[in-house]
Formats: sequence, C-alpha cells, structure tokens
Amino acid sequence: MTEKRNTKGFVGLIIAGILSLIVALGAIGYFQFYQTADNLYKQGKIFGTSTMKDEETVAVKITYTQPKSIGSVEGSDTSLYFIKFSGVDTNDFGYASIEIKEGDKIADKIKSADVDNPVIVAAKIRKSDADGAIRDYTFNFKDLISENETVSKLAETEYYVSVYEFDKDRQFAYIVAGIAGIIALVFFYSAFATRKGEDKAYNELYSAYPELNYSMDTVLDNATYVDNQLGIVLYKHHLLATYKNFQVYDLTKS
Repeated sequence: MTEKRNTKGFVGLIIAGILSLIVALGAIGYFQFYQTADNLYKQGKIFGTSTMKDEETVAVKITYTQPKSIGSVEGSDTSLYFIKFSGVDTNDFGYASIEIKEGDKIADKIKSADVDNPVIVAAKIRKSDADGAIRDYTFNFKDLISENETVSKLAETEYYVSVYEFDKDRQFAYIVAGIAGIIALVFFYSAFATRKGEDKAYNELYSAYPELNYSMDTVLDNATYVDNQLGIVLYKHHLLATYKNFQVYDLTKS
C-alpha cells in the first residue's frame, strides 16, 4: 500500500485559486490599465467623435466647464455641469453636459480646462430617457440653451456623459475583484491545509507504529479490516480513511 495523497483534489484547488486570482486581477487591470481616459482617447473612443451609443465608455476632452452646476439630478446625489468638448482637433467642438457626483474632486479639475490645457476624463455615454438615465434630459437641456443660438446649433442634446456611472462600474469591478481575491485565498488555503493534514496523518501513523519504517507496505497485510469501496482500513488501534483525503483516527482516544 503506497501513500495515497489526494493530488487531484490538491491540484484542482490550486487551479481554482489561480482562476479566481486571474478574475480578480483582470477586473482591476481592466479599469486601471485599459479603461482609462488616456487609453480610451488614444483608441479614438472620444465623445463627439466615435459613434454615440448608450452606456458606451469614452474619453471626454473638455476645453471649458461652466463654474456652477446647471442642476442636480433628481433622486441622486449628482450634479450636471455644462461643458464644451472637442475631438482630437480642438476646432471640432460641441457642447453637452457631464454628470458628476457631488463632492467629487474631478468637478474642480474640469473647471480649470481651457483650449490650451484640456482635461480628458473617462465617462459613460447616457441617452436621454434610457433605462437608468436622466428622465426628460433632452427636453430640459434644450430649454436651458434655447436662448443661445450658437450653443444650440453645436450642442449634443440627446446624449450626455456620466463620470458618476463610470465610477460606479469601476467600484463594482473592485468589489468583484475583492470577492474573487478572497475566494482565491480560500482555495489556496484549502489546498495547502488539505496537504498539511495528510502529512500530519501519515506522521501520526508512523509515530504510533515505528515498525512501518515510514512505509505503508505492511499495513494491508496486517490490517484487521479492509473495505476498498469505502476506503477504510483498520490497522491495530487506528482507523485509516483513504477514500479522498488520507486521515487517521486513534480509536483509543475516541
């Protein structure tokens, strides 16, 4: 009888831990290295330049922001700011609004934007009246800019951009990463705890019966009872369980 360790289970737990760790790192890396304002801008995913699509993540190149918000969003702790945005060429510009959570430092950052020093932020495009978007946004925004003919002609009134919703997605990804990371640790702990438990079981058996000389060859020949289907072996005063993880029970202590 050779030492029977649950190698398959050990490897399976390690693989599960690695996969969970990949999920965790992937979720973090996606927002830290891929969904960044600079990277989106380099890819050409720029608000006003790329195709408008609800819930699309884009870079917003801001060259002007009205200092005061144009209003707060009902049922949310966010505010809308009037902005002037442009594509790669600053001569190709338009007007829209951006949703930012109250107290977010990015609101102060975009207020310093100008043509010579634009501020690029990552945000999610939202369509007026879409599920979860601002209700009657188009109507209200058109009404706000109606008196300025120049702005009205160049304004994007059907879509707005939301830093707030982009940040919500990022926070959700971090939560997923945290949970996946914890699960990975549980898998790794279980794998090594199982292996450690098996090592302890064998050492207990060898310590109790020095005649085994750290070999299991004589256990079956001298066993009092053997059940291969259940994976049970009774050797002297110890019950050996070999079905999955190797375990030993000292019957004198039970």
